[in-house]
Amino acid sequence: MSGKALISILVTLLTLAVAPTTALAKSGTKPKKSDIAATRAYIQADYTLVHTARINMKTGEAALEELRSKLGAECPRAAAASPENEAAEKLSNEVIGAMSVVFIRSDVQAVGNFAETAGRLHWSNPKLTRRVASYAAKLKALTVLVMPDVCGDVRAWATSGYRTLPASTTQFDRQFSAEDVGIGEVPARLLAPYEHPSERATLARTTQFESELVDAEARAVEPWSKILDALKLQP
Repeated sequence: MSGKALISILVTLLTLAVAPTTALAKSGTKPKKSDIAATRAYIQADYTLVHTARINMKTGEAALEELRSKLGAECPRAAAASPENEAAEKLSNEVIGAMSVVFIRSDVQAVGNFAETAGRLHWSNPKLTRRVASYAAKLKALTVLVMPDVCGDVRAWATSGYRTLPASTTQFDRQFSAEDVGIGEVPARLLAPYEHPSERATLARTTQFESELVDAEARAVEPWSKILDALKLQP
């Protein structure tokens, strides 16, 4: 993924995280009790998740710095004189995935609890049910993603004369791409018809925490850039 693509994703996540939520549907149709109950459970689970992630945010950022230092020490200039091409972009994706793996480690338990709750919720709107289930499953999958051997893969590419990417890079990128997810992926408009005015305070706090987490993701561009610079990788 190029730097421009990463920044584009971060901007998208920011938009999702701070998007305003309409508390009640305007259609006049009374929501089903089961939908209201599912929404209440989701709002509480989502709040608990982002609140915990916000508490752990500095731990995650410290893990990114540790990763940057580790890769810089283990394989400095491993891709020196490498071309700026699709293979370099895929290795850059691998770096982003590695950063995601270390950043989410401190949130594994919170994500597991959220996924267990959200994954079993159902609404009369099947699209909402699917989106929530997919969101929960992807977050859970990120917590069990195996850390890639970035230095080993970059060295293997260099050894091939920058002609052949190792299969491990292609495999990891495919897995990470399938599970990559950002805070706030479930559209607020799908939940809005089933929300209650009493939940506005919780929703407001959740939105604030999500915004702070997205800011942290934006700050991750700097260690990502430093890692690429240390490896002399040009996506």
